[in-house]
Amino acid sequence: MAIECDYQIYIFDNSPEKESIRKFSENRNGIKYFTTGKNLGLGLGISSVCAQAFYENKSALLFFDQDTIFNKDTLDCIEKYHFQRPELAATHSAIVFNAKRIEELDSGNCFKDVPLAINSGSLFYLKNLKKINWHSEKYFVDCVDYEFCFRSKMNGLKIGEYSCTPGFDHVTEQADKKYKIFGKHYLMRAYPSSRIIDVSKSSIKLIFTAMTSGQLAFSLNITKLFLIYIASQIVARFFNAVGEEKV
Repeated sequence: MAIECDYQIYIFDNSPEKESIRKFSENRNGIKYFTTGKNLGLGLGISSVCAQAFYENKSALLFFDQDTIFNKDTLDCIEKYHFQRPELAATHSAIVFNAKRIEELDSGNCFKDVPLAINSGSLFYLKNLKKINWHSEKYFVDCVDYEFCFRSKMNGLKIGEYSCTPGFDHVTEQADKKYKIFGKHYLMRAYPSSRIIDVSKSSIKLIFTAMTSGQLAFSLNITKLFLIYIASQIVARFFNAVGEEKV
């Protein structure tokens, strides 16, 4: 779909042992395929495709995780917004697009600056990414996005969020289950111990990096998110999801 809309596509494949993506990309105009032959994480992957696009004289790159759903309306909306707000390229390292407030599309309250954002759905301004030396390869998966937000802040760049993007869905393809806590529903999942260890190491490293850099508020934000993550892992392991019977 994106190729038919005449976009240049960059794919970084961290699972090359699965042939489907590689086979799809072969001899197909509009796709540039990258792999290292093994999984080296998000930091390296995003840095690679962003740097490649930059040195091909692209001004911006829109990044999606493999489990984010989008359609032509999504791409049209983001492209239109990019050209309507050219001034953001001078002040921001990225604008993250999502559909958190899609029902408020007509209200004009769709955009704001945020201290933290995830990578999927982000429109990266490549000239500014080069200034801050791209994404960090020292983080494998967890906190790659938050560390990027931290270095953006340290370099005087902002992160924007546009929350009224049509066709954007970062929920359906997730393996989360619904839990009811104090009358409210939350989506969570139980991650394997290896992932919890990675989250813990990455979060603690970023917390102390921010603290020693004098960014106490940023450090407290990451601490809060880390504690929420640990709490969610406890709930996902010891409580039943909505609709599941007790064993």
